[in-house]
Amino acid sequence: MLPIDPFSRSLPRRSRGWFIAAIVAVLIVLTAPAHGQSPSPTPTPSPSPAVTPSVPALDLNSLFSNRTNSTSRGIVRLDGRKLFTVAAPAQPATPAQGSRPAQQTRSDDPIDLRIEAIEERLQTIAESNFAPDSLRVTSAVDRTSRLPVISVRYRVNGDDRTQEILTVTTLDTEIHATDADTLASGWSDKIRSALVQARIERQPSYLQRQVYLAAVILLGICLVSALLMLPQRRLAIRREALLSQSRTEKQELSTIAPGTETETRTALLQEQLENREQRGIVEIQRRLLQFGQLATWGGGGFLILGLFPFSRRWQPIAVNLVQIPFKILAIAFGTYLAIRFSGVLVDRLFLLLQDSTSIAPEASQRLALRFSTISRVGKSIIAVMILGLGIIIALSVINVQVGPLLAGAGIIGLAISFASQSLIKDILNGFFILLEDQYGVGDVIIVGDVSGFVENMNLRITQLRNEEGRLITIPNSSISIVQNLSKEWARVDLRVDVAYSADLDQALALIEQIAQDMSHDRPWNDLILEPPLLLGVDELDNAGATVRLWIKTQPLKQWEVAREYRRRLKVAFDKAGIPFGIPQQALMLHSDMSDDDSKDSPVTRFQGK
Repeated sequence: MLPIDPFSRSLPRRSRGWFIAAIVAVLIVLTAPAHGQSPSPTPTPSPSPAVTPSVPALDLNSLFSNRTNSTSRGIVRLDGRKLFTVAAPAQPATPAQGSRPAQQTRSDDPIDLRIEAIEERLQTIAESNFAPDSLRVTSAVDRTSRLPVISVRYRVNGDDRTQEILTVTTLDTEIHATDADTLASGWSDKIRSALVQARIERQPSYLQRQVYLAAVILLGICLVSALLMLPQRRLAIRREALLSQSRTEKQELSTIAPGTETETRTALLQEQLENREQRGIVEIQRRLLQFGQLATWGGGGFLILGLFPFSRRWQPIAVNLVQIPFKILAIAFGTYLAIRFSGVLVDRLFLLLQDSTSIAPEASQRLALRFSTISRVGKSIIAVMILGLGIIIALSVINVQVGPLLAGAGIIGLAISFASQSLIKDILNGFFILLEDQYGVGDVIIVGDVSGFVENMNLRITQLRNEEGRLITIPNSSISIVQNLSKEWARVDLRVDVAYSADLDQALALIEQIAQDMSHDRPWNDLILEPPLLLGVDELDNAGATVRLWIKTQPLKQWEVAREYRRRLKVAFDKAGIPFGIPQQALMLHSDMSDDDSKDSPVTRFQGK
């Protein structure tokens, strides 16, 4: 056996980036070559202390027994290493066999009983401190059964011993498709090599080297784990920055400063999509790095178990114990990654669609709102579908019959649907709201007695943020009449009361002139979509003549334009001396005196404001 430097296998190569370097390091640790898995068929029978330490590999596909209708197969191991495969009749254990104490046997299956007996005999020889030069493994045909019997002769402290290991049966020859003598000869060589290797591995010098190798592997695990921690911290900082940016963008969308152009709002909506996409990518990278850390510690611990003959036997047991949990964990992790990837792909798709669309600014803004809403709902639907598929796969892994379960779930779901009609109504109404584009995320709507900025929406609920910062959640089924204040365009509906004493024509001309001037001044000309329309005198009442004016604006800009127009109108009326209308009331007092007396008592008149 050629000497191998154990340190040359545990050092990860450098890469250009932390992320690539960490992944490469994980692969190096998990795929470290294993020496000595199959002992050499002609080893040197002397217990030389200068044997190179070895890390065994484990054939995961051969850990479990294969069973046919008439034959069961199983693997015989020594110190956790695979030697050969034996067979036994595939028949259940009898009640008498099942009455054995649990500590005497691992199972009552014939194949397990046979494997246990063979491994106990081999283990007894390996731990007997035998003289390697006295080891003889022979096969002889039994006179009664006419089958080869493999025996081991060895010397312990001057005492010669002989131990029968196993009989090569007809079933063994059938599964290996060879004759009994050839099979017995091959098994004898494997047993002899394995016993010699086991004797060597129990030498103090060998164990000392394995301890050094275990320390190197542990150091490599710590190094790889540290390498994986650095990009995780950077990604965590990046994630917090993206979340903060997302909160800022939501606030800017709900309260955009006067003078902001239409393209700015559309850009903010696009930035929200890009922000969600970036958060999804960052989250995927963080989970991959966390999984890499878990795989590093698990794989490194598994390798360390295989360094020593006393702990190597726990490798198959550990694999058996963690097989189903590991599969379920892998399915859960794969489901999570699939949901994250689908979210990133949906955001990327809508970003590409939005970038490729060349339309008017107003329509582009509405399209951005619609894309943002549909992407949220689409990602939630895809996430539910992927989660359901992951649950079905996980159930099939633990040998649950999925077909009858789905049929039963359909019946149960039908029964539940009658009890959850409101939920179905929520989903259906939410679907039609989305299909008809009644409103979307970023709109300002009025539903019944509540109003606010649409902050979140899915097929079941709509969440509004009102002017006081309260989050209002409304089931979609309760939304029958909705007022959208920000779809496509908005309008300022002004009513100006002019006093009766004022020159009405002058007031009308001034009201229209202020509106026209404002529509040409920057930055208000970007917010006013059409020339203002003066409707004229709309009403005469006790306050005066009511003049009505319409100004068409961009969505959500009607309040800003109205506030600025009222300020300008007040300044202009004060300069022109035109009084605003004030509600007035006249009172007249009449006396009941006679005509003669009335000459001396005048009629009192009173006019109040």
